[in-house]
Amino acid sequence: MGQPRVLDVDYYRLMEELKRARDVKGLIEKQQKEAWSQYVNEHKVRESSLVAFGKVKFTSGKTKLVAIVSGSSWDGCYAYSTDDEAALKYEPGN
Repeated sequence: MGQPRVLDVDYYRLMEELKRARDVKGLIEKQQKEAWSQYVNEHKVRESSLVAFGKVKFTSGKTKLVAIVSGSSWDGCYAYSTDDEAALKYEPGN
């Protein structure tokens, strides 16, 4: 099994994709506790690792976690900071 990795993604493009995903009800936000927990477990997301990377990358300390599940090439789990205009994607090891 490969190691998971966290990649930089274009913040502005992610914001566009989040809007598209929200429009088609393909967005899971951390506040949706049941859906979020199910997504994290099914996709083997190491949430603590993603948060830790966010703390290093984002200086504001305001990291938001979301998952896109809309059937697009942007499907996956992301951390982003609006204040820092930066975003990360979590890719689980396969």
